[in-house]
Amino acid sequence: MLVAKLGQELAERGHEVMIFVGSSQSYAANNPNVRFFNDNKAFATYTPPKEDEMKAMSSRSQLVQLFTLQSLFCDEMLNNVELMKEVSRADLIVGELLYVCSSLVADKLSLPHVILSAPTLSSPTAFAFRLPFSPSYVPQWGIHLSDEWSILDRSMNLLQWMLNYMTYAQELCSRYSNIKAKHNITPDKSIHETLGRVDLIIGQTYFGLEHPRPFYPNTRVVGPFLPSPAKPLPSELEQFVQSAGDEGVILVSFGSVVGEYTGISESLLQVMAEAFSTLPQKVVWKLKLAGTSKISVSDKVKVMSWLPQNDILGHPKTRLFIGHAGINGILETTYHGVPMICSPFFGDQFDNARMVKRAGFGEVVDLAATSLEELVNLIRKVLSEPSYRESAVRISKSVKLLPRPPVKEAADWIEYTQAQGGLQFLRPRGLDMPFYQLYCLDILLLAFLILTAFVFVISILLKIGFSGSTTKQKTN
Repeated sequence: MLVAKLGQELAERGHEVMIFVGSSQSYAANNPNVRFFNDNKAFATYTPPKEDEMKAMSSRSQLVQLFTLQSLFCDEMLNNVELMKEVSRADLIVGELLYVCSSLVADKLSLPHVILSAPTLSSPTAFAFRLPFSPSYVPQWGIHLSDEWSILDRSMNLLQWMLNYMTYAQELCSRYSNIKAKHNITPDKSIHETLGRVDLIIGQTYFGLEHPRPFYPNTRVVGPFLPSPAKPLPSELEQFVQSAGDEGVILVSFGSVVGEYTGISESLLQVMAEAFSTLPQKVVWKLKLAGTSKISVSDKVKVMSWLPQNDILGHPKTRLFIGHAGINGILETTYHGVPMICSPFFGDQFDNARMVKRAGFGEVVDLAATSLEELVNLIRKVLSEPSYRESAVRISKSVKLLPRPPVKEAADWIEYTQAQGGLQFLRPRGLDMPFYQLYCLDILLLAFLILTAFVFVISILLKIGFSGSTTKQKTN
C-alpha cells in the first residue's frame, strides 16, 4: 500500500513506474504498475512455521524467519533474466527498509538507490545503512522504555542494541552474502558495503510519536503516506453509523492478522462480542467469520469482512479504534485524531503500541489475558477520560499542518535523486571511516604517546639535574 501510493504519485508526474511483486502475492494484482515474477521456487524451498510455533517464537526468531523468506525471494528475483533485463532500464531503484534486496539490485546495476521505511527507523535492518541510533539515548527495537532512563534502563537498551546487531550480522548478512556471491555482485566489495549502498532514506513514521533522534543529511522523515481526508461511507454503513447517535461508534479491526482466527481464538472473539454488546456505542468490526463459527453478536455490532478503515476513522461519529498496532493503522488514527486501544501480536506491533501509549492517545492490552470486565472497563476509561482525545487531536493537528503532503514530498526527493544521478554527496564521510578514525582513537593514541614521551623526557632531565646537584653537594 505504501509503495503503491508513491508509485501512483510518480506515475501521475509522467514517470514509468514498475513495482515488482512475487506472483503468489495476489493482493497486488489490481495495481497497474505491478510486474509479477515467478516465486514458486522460493515457496517450495521455504517451510513456514506452524501457527502455534510462530506464537511461541521470540522477536529475534521471527526476524530470522522473515530474513530467510526474503532471501529466497531475492535469489528468485536475481535468477530471473528477463526481470533483471527490465530492471536494468530503470533510472533509479526504490526499496524498503525491511527488505534489503534492493541494495543488491542497485549495486549490481550501478543505479541510484532510495529506501522507504514504513515502520520505525530503528529496525534491525537499519544497521545496513548505518543509521545513527545510539543506545545511550535512542530506544532500540524490541525494548520499551519511558522518557526518563535509569542506569538499568540504559544497560538493557545497550544489551538490546547488541542483540539486534548480532541478529543483523549473523542472520541477515550471512544470507545476503551467499546471494551476493552466487550472482557475482561487486565481488570487490564486502556485504556490508553492498547492503549499505543507499543515496536517500525516506521515513514515514511521524517524528511526533517517536523519541527524538539525529539523522544524517541523506535521511528525510516526511510523515505518513496513507492517511487522507475521509470519503463518504457506503450508504448502508453510513446509516448504521448515524444510528449510533451521540454515543458514536467504535471501529475494531486487526487487519489481516485475524483472518480465519489466526492469532485470536474463537473463545476470545466471543468475549469481545459480549463486551461490545454491553457498551452504549455501536461497533463496526472487521472480521471474517468461518462458516462453522458459533460467535453471536448483538444488533449493536456490524461485522464486515472488508471496510474502508481510513474513511471510518475520519467520520465525526468515530470515538475509538481497537486494533493490532500496525503502523499504517496507527498513522491513519493519528491523522484523524481518534484514541486507540492496541493489542499487538508480533513483530513491530509491540513497539508501535508502546509508542501510542507514550504519546498519550491510547492504551495497550493483551486481549488473550484480559477478562470481559477488564476489557469493558478499559474501553470506558479511554472513552471517558478527555486526555486521550486531547492527545489524539493535538497529534492530528501537527500532522495536518505539515507544509507538504508526505507522499508528494517523498516523490519530490525521488525526482531530485534521479535528476542528480544519486545523492552520494549527502553521505557523511564518517560512514566510510574505520572506527578508530571515526572516534579519533588514533589521535588520542598519538596524543598519549606524545604526552608519555614528554613526561619521560622531563623525568630524565629532572633525574639528571637532581643527580648533578647531589654530586656537587658531596664534592663541596
